[in-house]
Amino acid sequence: MKNRIIAALIVVALFVTLSGCTTLFKKEYLSVSKYRDNAQSATSSDVAQISDYTELKDAVISLVNSHKTEGRLRFSGYEGTIQSDLSQALWEVKAESALASFAVDYMSYDLSPIVTYYEAVVYITYKRTQTEIDDIKYISGKAEMTKVLEPVVEDMNSYIALRITSSTITQDEVISAVNSIYTTNPAACVVPPDVSVTMHPEEGLQRIIEIELEYGWKLSELQKMKSALNDKINKLIEDVSDVKAAECALDIFEQLAKTCVYDPEGALRSSRSELDSGLGSTAYGALVEGYADSKGIAAAYSALCYAAGINCTVVEGTKDGEEHSWNIIDIDGSYYHVDASAYYIFGLSRSFMQNDEQMKESCSWDTGKYPACNGDQTYSDIIKKVF
Repeated sequence: MKNRIIAALIVVALFVTLSGCTTLFKKEYLSVSKYRDNAQSATSSDVAQISDYTELKDAVISLVNSHKTEGRLRFSGYEGTIQSDLSQALWEVKAESALASFAVDYMSYDLSPIVTYYEAVVYITYKRTQTEIDDIKYISGKAEMTKVLEPVVEDMNSYIALRITSSTITQDEVISAVNSIYTTNPAACVVPPDVSVTMHPEEGLQRIIEIELEYGWKLSELQKMKSALNDKINKLIEDVSDVKAAECALDIFEQLAKTCVYDPEGALRSSRSELDSGLGSTAYGALVEGYADSKGIAAAYSALCYAAGINCTVVEGTKDGEEHSWNIIDIDGSYYHVDASAYYIFGLSRSFMQNDEQMKESCSWDTGKYPACNGDQTYSDIIKKVF
């Protein structure tokens, strides 16, 4: 009987103990710690505060200008649809900003709600390096563009990027500027370059212009040709008159006539295997190799005049309905036509220092592109002064 009572007491004790454990496991476990926003780890300068669409676009542009690959944008009190505005802003910056159009490959973003505001992380992938961006030349207009392009052509470089403030400049004007540099001094780069122009973006006040130049020859070959051409030019102008511009222009004309054979169709050049068929339209072909068409002879005359300090340009037009090139020179503030290749057919009196009316008898050209030639000096006047 005693043993039964003891056993009963043990069972009651175990029941009470187990009931207490069950109550213990049912209690809630609460851990309280101070809330820490992950974004707080970034400094205030790393996070752009955005309250409207203008600030949104400015923030994206700022990221591109700094060449950053990632940036945080915090939207607080923003009026508008954040997600659609983000997509629109990234597209507009890529399409409208000169630097973004030039340098950015693509942009994307992640948008997250954080308690009382939204935060976006913008990701930018670039197609240009920071070095390429740093090499962009800043210019204010067309006149400055020509000055910047001159050493590019003279050094026979193949690429340059310009950042320009002009909403009116066109691709054709850029190409024309390069051609003008060459025709003013054809010895600068030996052969006229083929020019390719890309605008970033195509329209707008601020644009980046990519200019690629292809010469068709290796730079080392061009440098040798340029040296030979300049040596020839210097030799030919050693004995020309430096007293009067008209007399100097006449001396240059005569030196060229003695040096080069007019080869309008390239037949003479093609009969000589050592001569390159592609150089007949260049000053090098005329002065170093001695055979050239009207374009090559006009380029040679322009190069000689440039070396002698006479303002001269190449005119592209037609003669008796066929493509033909000649020159216009500035003599004492008046302009005259000089058609050195016509010398081989008509002689000096009908090819040197002609006015517009005389040239229009057989030639036509875009009169809007070139100065009017109404000077009153004639070949006869020059001959009288010389002799």
